[in-house]
Amino acid sequence: MLNYEIVKSLVIKHLQIQEQINLLAFAGVQIDVLDQLDLFDIALDVIGFPKDTPINPDADEPLNHVPFNRDRWDFTLYDLQEQDVDDFVRQLYKEYDELILEQPHLFVRK
Repeated sequence: MLNYEIVKSLVIKHLQIQEQINLLAFAGVQIDVLDQLDLFDIALDVIGFPKDTPINPDADEPLNHVPFNRDRWDFTLYDLQEQDVDDFVRQLYKEYDELILEQPHLFVRK
């Protein structure tokens, strides 16, 4: 698993920052720049997952790309504990390998 330690570090740091964001929010403080770090998106980029490509909201225009959404992995983070990060990162790599076999068209660059 190439770059495993980098991805693991990014996920751990993401969880730590989210914890701080939650504590600050509870105190009535919001620091937008912390939300904009997107460390988990960077981790998915390092693994090789495709970027989000939402469905075109204008129904009159034809779709010129294959829609892809990373939300399913984002939602998993809400319940993730730091002690479970190793298993989570291994699962990400496994799902990446499956995705590239099941939907190789997502990885074709024009």
